Amino acid sequence: MRLASRLVRLGVVLLGIAASVPAAFAADAVEEAIADAMAAAAEGRCDEAYERLAAIDRLESRARLLAGQCRVRAGLDPEALADLDRIRDAADLDPTQRGNAELYRAIALYRLERIPEADAALDAAEGRTSEDAQYELYRGLVDLQQDRPERAAESLETAARLDPDQTEPVASFYAGMAWREASERGKARLAFQRVVAEDPDGAWGKQAKAMLETIELFPSFVRLSAGFEYDDNVILRGGQTVAPGAGFVIRQDGEADWRAVWLLDAGIQLFNENDWSAGITGRYYGNAHFDLTEFDTQYPRIGGYVAHRLEPNTTVQARYEFGHAWLDEDSFLRSQIAELGLAHTWDRAGRTLVVTDVIVNDLRFTPDEIPDVNPTPPPPCPVGTTNSGCSPAGVDESEERNQDGVGYGAALIHQYPLPVPDVLDAVVEQARLDGSYRFGYYDAEGDEWEHFSHLLTAGLRVELPLDFRVACSTSYEYRDFANPSTYPDNEVIGQPYTLSDDDREEHEWNFTAEVEKDLTDWLSVSARYSYRDSESNRRVYDYTRNVVGGYLNLHWD
Repeated sequence: MRLASRLVRLGVVLLGIAASVPAAFAADAVEEAIADAMAAAAEGRCDEAYERLAAIDRLESRARLLAGQCRVRAGLDPEALADLDRIRDAADLDPTQRGNAELYRAIALYRLERIPEADAALDAAEGRTSEDAQYELYRGLVDLQQDRPERAAESLETAARLDPDQTEPVASFYAGMAWREASERGKARLAFQRVVAEDPDGAWGKQAKAMLETIELFPSFVRLSAGFEYDDNVILRGGQTVAPGAGFVIRQDGEADWRAVWLLDAGIQLFNENDWSAGITGRYYGNAHFDLTEFDTQYPRIGGYVAHRLEPNTTVQARYEFGHAWLDEDSFLRSQIAELGLAHTWDRAGRTLVVTDVIVNDLRFTPDEIPDVNPTPPPPCPVGTTNSGCSPAGVDESEERNQDGVGYGAALIHQYPLPVPDVLDAVVEQARLDGSYRFGYYDAEGDEWEHFSHLLTAGLRVELPLDFRVACSTSYEYRDFANPSTYPDNEVIGQPYTLSDDDREEHEWNFTAEVEKDLTDWLSVSARYSYRDSESNRRVYDYTRNVVGGYLNLHWD
């Protein structure tokens, strides 16, 4: 710990004391007492610091607080507790001073290995202490002892960011230990590397080098999820009305189905040197329907990334991914995405990510051309039109409905750790609020799909006791299309139909809720429900969808 920084903090505390001294006490005597107390505390003469301030009328409690803090810094933990326990409820201390007393009680209790009592003292100090970095440091150390590694790592990382002069390299070393305990090997390596950079030849640096040797050189991860889902609108059928002609029957059932689903995510870091890192990632989604097998999907993707750490809390990353999807074993889609992102982690306000991307879609099929109406009145459909109506003259559906194109987007994403109120501390371990906005433009080859879009997303993730997690998210997207749709709202088999002149316009709402329970460090079960409501001025795109599923999840990091 740095002596100069401590003296500055001590001076601030004592100046606050001076401001409240009775006017009857001479100003020069107060200043002399403060100077003597500061010098004594800085040199570890805690009894002398106490006696010098206690001699001033009505400063007994504050003198004990100063002495207790001094003794904690000197390693005299039992003696410090004796002082601090006596002033826990002192009426002449303000809330911040009582918070500081609880914080230093927690430090002394932690060193005496009285972990549950230290945990309770930290709870009492939360939001009330003037020493945020020290609070986060010991909050993380106590959580690590209480088998809460992820929560511990977050607090220790915060301590390192808030005041590295006061907390490093201790905070980063134990953050590495916590990330390692949480199976986050990549984050553990980054934390230990900070320790080596901070203290290359010292004891902490040597320990960190030893820990790095126990973690594989190239961090990797594998996440697998498999389960079953019920989907009440597999084909995303909208409200378009198709009336049968003579001798025809239109079936409207068959759109709901059960399916097996699986998702595999994997990646490996190829190098991490001098603030540069790179790796490759892969993702494979697949499903198999019970009845509607023509919608069975296989969608593997592979990509890579290069990242550069600009400063300890700021990273820039470039990413590329290629994917190819099959629908019922027929080639359906080739996709490519190129992305550039800038991420910054704030001291207390969470993490912000700014992203720009380019998405290229190449659908591997050509939309069917609908026969045009005979231009000679009356307008019958061409001979042989048996499964639908016919379109107005001059409308080329195979061209207009071509979804191939290039999308351009930019997004602002923020993750904010929510403070947990004291009244909820027993039932909520951690909470995080996510929010984002994305603007997009899709330049499609077919006029049917060219559009601008605005997407707003909000989400909440809560860590609960007994290794439960609850997450929910909602989103709203507005899509403003440049042209009318080539789909009619009403259609009669064998008869011509008309099209609206209004440009296509859509509002889409999504909601997802999920509950997950860890069974082991690498295995969990989860249940998820999602709802989509697509509101469009063209009935074929106007639909709702409900999906509910249960999953078994495996992860290795």
